Amino acid sequence: MRFTGTIEAKTDAKGRVFLPSAFRKALTDTDGRLVLKPDVFEPCLVVYPYAVWEAEVTTLRSRLNRWNAREAMVLRQFMADVEVFELDANGRFLIPRRYLHAAAIEHAVTFIGLDDRIEIWGGQRGETPFMPREAFGAALEQLMTPPPETT
Repeated sequence: MRFTGTIEAKTDAKGRVFLPSAFRKALTDTDGRLVLKPDVFEPCLVVYPYAVWEAEVTTLRSRLNRWNAREAMVLRQFMADVEVFELDANGRFLIPRRYLHAAAIEHAVTFIGLDDRIEIWGGQRGETPFMPREAFGAALEQLMTPPPETT
């Protein structure tokens, strides 16, 4: 499953929002459960299909020592602020108030498909979640240029 594209939407008075149909169609191979949590780096929310979330947790746990206090705190913080949900019959889900505030979502939202997950950004943001075009081009060029062959 791959989520791609940018789609604008609106929340209702209760904080419910429709998951865009293009993204719902990509969920056909899942059990219907999704995970919502604040992003680690940016002021946005992230939606994971449950299987993708489970893989993330498994990877994180494999790299942590539970007997190290700092690493135990990392796992605790990563796992604590998570909502498991399913879409209602209309394809909507509720964004909890604490998440609306954390992501500065008032009414408008922007969904951004990011491969195996979806970001949700507040639609009234003055900042953009993207790099300037020239910086993006330079970064992509660096990442996609194969290393020189050694003989």
